[in-house]
Amino acid sequence: MALSKKKNNHTRQSNRAASLYLHYKGEIFKMPKIGTQKTITVEGQEYILQHPGTREFIRIQDRIMTENGVPSNEKLAEELFKHVIVDPKVSWEYFDEHDGFEEVFQETMSFLRTGK
Repeated sequence: MALSKKKNNHTRQSNRAASLYLHYKGEIFKMPKIGTQKTITVEGQEYILQHPGTREFIRIQDRIMTENGVPSNEKLAEELFKHVIVDPKVSWEYFDEHDGFEEVFQETMSFLRTGK
């Protein structure tokens, strides 16, 4: 015997309550990560980070792998310089003259993973 799939008033109210709860908890209607920006301040310098999106994050992970299948921190930093840290434009030479590389690197990786 098949059960009826008709939605009664109780089902509609229950679905609406669940949707509102999940929306309140941030589980539904999340903003996309791509293009999301965050400003961090390290050693008195502001850096603007911009999320390249989940697909580009995965591509970055693929590009930083060495021939042995181990991620390269040097390649990772270069990808972050190019695709995530949008202002000021940074490079190895920039961090030779400015402090805070490690903190910028950690903050940028956290932002890339979470979008926050």
